[in-house]
Amino acid sequence: MLFEYLSLTFGIFKIILYKIIYPKRIFYKTIPKINSSLKIAIKKGSKLRIGKSFRSRNNVSIRIYDKGLVKIGDNCFFNDGCSINCQEKIEIGNNVICGQNVMFFDHDHDYKNNINNFITKKITIGNNVWIGANCIILKGVKIGDNVVIAAGSIISKDISSNMLLLSKKKNEVISYKTR
Repeated sequence: MLFEYLSLTFGIFKIILYKIIYPKRIFYKTIPKINSSLKIAIKKGSKLRIGKSFRSRNNVSIRIYDKGLVKIGDNCFFNDGCSINCQEKIEIGNNVICGQNVMFFDHDHDYKNNINNFITKKITIGNNVWIGANCIILKGVKIGDNVVIAAGSIISKDISSNMLLLSKKKNEVISYKTR
């Protein structure tokens, strides 16, 4: 317990230090409660906006490149090992919970033409979304409000609001409308 409090304290100092180093790149409404192992890589011209009451656990990584923008809403939580990789734009709504090892990628390598180039498309996550452990959210995806996504899902297509995504079976999404 003591080590958790120490890690949280060091994490708060770390996010304040990031803000001092990158004053025009990182913005937050209130100081996030993050673990000291948070890693942020943010290129010039890129921005990170974090809402109120953001919390994270161990080994969360946020990488923003090429004038990318990451917006995280209020009351969000990222569990151990979550990763955001942004070339263009990733918007995460309010009250979003990410289980362990959830990954967001708003880009792919352009393997058909030039592997060093990227194909990018914005990711949008609505409000009140729960993303289970080990999920991968791919470029161009829009997830509506009030959605629950089963652990281990790879999301490559939009999910409308009020859905419970249970699993995949032979590339067919099994989902139920909750309202």
